[in-house]
Parts: sequence; structure tokens; C-alpha cells
Amino acid sequence: MKKKEKKKSPQQIKQEELHQKNCYLKRIKAMMGIVGDDSAYELLNQKGIEMIYFLRLRPVKLISSDDPKQKVSKHDLDILNDQLNQLLRKSFVGLGPENKQVNLYDYYCLTETLHMFLRNIDKEYSPNPQAFKEKLPILNDDFTEVRVEALSKLTDSLDFLSWLFSQTIRYSIRTEMEPRKEAKSPFDRSAFYNNYIVYLEKPETELLEIDGHKRTVFQLGVFKKNTFIRITLTPEQLGMAGMLQQLPLNVYIQVHAIDRIKERIGDYFMNTCYIDIFTAILSNKPSRADDGGFLFPYLCAQKRLGYLKANQIGDKIIIRTFLFLTNNGTPEGKKLAALVGVQKEDKKYLGIDKLSTFINSDIETNETLKEIFTRAGCSSLFEMKKHLKEKPAHTIECANYLSQYLGLTKKEDVLEQIDHF
Repeated sequence: MKKKEKKKSPQQIKQEELHQKNCYLKRIKAMMGIVGDDSAYELLNQKGIEMIYFLRLRPVKLISSDDPKQKVSKHDLDILNDQLNQLLRKSFVGLGPENKQVNLYDYYCLTETLHMFLRNIDKEYSPNPQAFKEKLPILNDDFTEVRVEALSKLTDSLDFLSWLFSQTIRYSIRTEMEPRKEAKSPFDRSAFYNNYIVYLEKPETELLEIDGHKRTVFQLGVFKKNTFIRITLTPEQLGMAGMLQQLPLNVYIQVHAIDRIKERIGDYFMNTCYIDIFTAILSNKPSRADDGGFLFPYLCAQKRLGYLKANQIGDKIIIRTFLFLTNNGTPEGKKLAALVGVQKEDKKYLGIDKLSTFINSDIETNETLKEIFTRAGCSSLFEMKKHLKEKPAHTIECANYLSQYLGLTKKEDVLEQIDHF
């Protein structure tokens, strides 16, 4: 049972606040050294120091919408903000002629605070305001270009985070800067918060007749700079000839495709599934499927794990399903069938139609089996295991059984057969 936290006394709270204040002022002084000379700090009187602390801009933060239908849980917001802070600390803007690098997290908390303070400094805060300004030359110049660059990189980070945590058939994440509120009193600090509201937008859907059944399909798209951009492909991009090669075709996806990704890849990549789907469609040239449809190579960490199977229906491209690399209907699946005669039911029975089997089993320790899968074009499944650095608690020992089931009794004979393929 979780123990109740002991309530802090007013004295403890005061000490913590003082500690936070001192830490912040040390960071402000250090930033003065980056944008000029940290001795500028000594030119401030006590009122000036207090004003900098009062005016301080808060870190960029994601908050939930007030709309109950779009509300984000505290747990999910904590994850989003943690990821955002990591992104901002890894993204930099260059300041001044020397292109001094400052990460976005510090830029918005410290550099922007100094810039705002410098524009309003007078003798009330420093006995020599002009000398203070001269010690921070970067902030005296036209700062517009830097601010535009910083905002662009912040927007890119917010967009990337939205794509990373959106869920294709449930919602897309949209972020919008919280409107500035009118100050209610001289002590109202809401103007110094840099909050972005998170909205969970449901995808657009259509009901289509596919294979004689009514199916719900979900519009694919992303929010970029707070605008929803529909994913489209042209016949030309799909390798189709004709007069309407430039006609955009909206791309949709069925629930079945997402279910198959979950089933065949598992939990390994569900956090990046949204981005991986868009990358497969927009970055990878499709090949033709046996039924005239399209196979979009589906990669994770640059390792091919399968294909998104799509068909054109009217003026739409519908992602119908996901085929694991070894499945029937893929080039690799066909090669496996030709090499060792393994068919759909065999693959399902042996478990080689799922990534988890290759991650958790001893297949790669059998040289003959590994050679067969490699010759068939499935080496990426072994590479993925190394990429993940997975060490299963219990390795599934199935290599010998799989070898016997496929009749791979003599390595030399099998490899000779492979060489003739």
C-alpha cells in the first residue's frame, strides 16, 4: 500500500522555491555568457534581478483540451511532455555571428526571457541600462530571423511528436498554441507560459463496398503546422500508364491492415506504426501484387518486415492488409515456397509468419535454415533481432523441429538445391 506523502511545511515550501529561484538565476547568468558577457548580471540591481525572475518564460508544455471528447489523460500528457523536452534539448539554433548553439529548451526559457527583458530595461532595474545592453550584443541586433528559425524547429518537433503518438484508426494528434489570456492583475503570470493544447482528432471515414461487403475505411493524413494534409498518390507514382497519371488518389486504410500489423509484428513497433505506414506509402516504390494491386514495402529501422497490400477502388487507394515478409503473396514468400515447398498453412503452423518467432527462437543458430531464409530475402528478420538487442527470458528451441518438418536432413544437399534455384 502506497504511503501518503508527508505534507510540506510552509518553511519547506519557501526553501524549495528559493532553491528553484537561485538555480534559475544561475542559468540566466550562464546564458548571458553565451549571448555576450555574464558580467552584465552585475549591472542589475535587486529589482532588476527580481523582474527577470518574474518575467521568466516557462518551458514549452503540452496541455489537454478542455473538450471532454478530446481530453488527454495526465499519464499520456506526461509521456508527451517528456518526449517533447528530449526533442527540444536535441534541437539547436545558432546565435550571433559566431553561430553559438543553444538548444530550444534553453532558448525558450532563457534567451527569450533575456530578449524580452532587454527591450524593457531602464534605470529602475539597472544604474546603467545602456552598458547592460552592450554586454549582450546578440540580443541588440535584429532578432527576428532567430525567432523565426526557433519557431520553425519547435513546430517541426511538435509535428513529429504528433505523428509519433497518433493512432491511425483512432485519432490524429493536433497541437495548437494556447491563446494569450488577458492579464487579470499585475501579478498574473499567464502571459509567460508557452503552452500548446493537444487535440485528439478522429479520422474521416467512408463506407465502401469491397468484395461484396460494406467496409469502413479510414482517411490517412497528418497534421502539419495545425493543418490536416490528406495523403494522396498519383497513378504515375504507382507505375500506372494512362491520361490521368497526375490525378491524385486519396489513400485509406482498413482496420484489417492494422490488426494484421499487430498480429504479425506484435508490440515491437506499435509506437511507430503511424509513421511507418506513411513512410511505406510515401517513400517506398510499390510493386504489383498477383491480383493487380500494390505491395508497399513496410520497413522498421530500415529493415524490411513485410508489405502493405493495397488496391485501387474508384478514385481511392485502399490499404487492405499487411503481409509479413514470409507470407504468401510476397516475393520472399514465393521464394520460400520454391526453395523448400513451405505453404501458407505450414508457415502458420510453424510460426514463421510472425516476427516474434524470429526474435525469440533459435532459428538463426541453424546454418541451413538461416541460409534458406537469407536466400529467400528474409535476412532482415535476423538483423532486426540484433537491432532490438532482445534477450528473451526463454529461447524457443524450434530450429531442429523446423528443419525436420521441412525435410532438411543433409545440409550439403539443401545448399546445392538452393544454388540451383
